[in-house]
Amino acid sequence: MKKRVPPKPRKFPAAKQRRLAQLLEKNSEGTIAPEEKATLEQLVAEAEKWMVANGRRLAEFAKGEAAPPPARAVPVTVWIQPQPAER
Repeated sequence: MKKRVPPKPRKFPAAKQRRLAQLLEKNSEGTIAPEEKATLEQLVAEAEKWMVANGRRLAEFAKGEAAPPPARAVPVTVWIQPQPAER
């Protein structure tokens, strides 16, 4: 059986990544202009969409990797009480 290869994450475009880094720096320094702040918010929203899309693709891949549960299996939650380490 051929081993499945996980999908490669799609990269945020390099030019947008550079601009995002510049605006984040200006924002942290407190020197960002209002129109730059709007651009920063737009780029952050776009980058978040890329990350979510990559996460979904990887999650879909992972679902295919997992073996199905046995017939009539019941999910169980187990609670544990942490114990201090002995010295």
